[in-house]
Amino acid sequence: MPKATISPKRVAGCSPNAAELDQITASLQVLSRYFNQARTHELLLREAGVRIDRAGVILLYKLRYAKGALRISELAELLSIDTPGVTRKVQQLERLGYVSIQPEVEDKRAKRVALTASGDETLQRVLAAGKNRLGRLLADWTRPEIEELTLSMGKFADALKKEMESNRE
Repeated sequence: MPKATISPKRVAGCSPNAAELDQITASLQVLSRYFNQARTHELLLREAGVRIDRAGVILLYKLRYAKGALRISELAELLSIDTPGVTRKVQQLERLGYVSIQPEVEDKRAKRVALTASGDETLQRVLAAGKNRLGRLLADWTRPEIEELTLSMGKFADALKKEMESNRE
């Protein structure tokens, strides 16, 4: 007989209590520490079989999801770092064959950066290694637990994104 899934009652405007907020905060701190550790990144890259630093991966990721070439100034804004720092990283990634640099059509002094096929393949390997790691972490979870996490994380991410966007204005 299949096990019944109990769906929590949804109450609009229901706020977590102090103990729940403490637990959520502690969990987010563990996640943040883990995902931002250099060692975590090194293990991921080793599993992916690529040699690129964290900043390079992030830059490739931004280019991939921008769906087109970006100006160095646009990349700097997306990455929240200064333009000279982005220029150095882009030059390094160009030497590795992961990006190409083209002059801007309207302003020949400006440059546009595009992801190359090699850069996209490298990023795909890193993303696949990340999915494999996540799969290992969730290997002992039940289907309902995974579905609830998926729903809850998506909802939380949407709320955070909405708040971040409203604070930008």
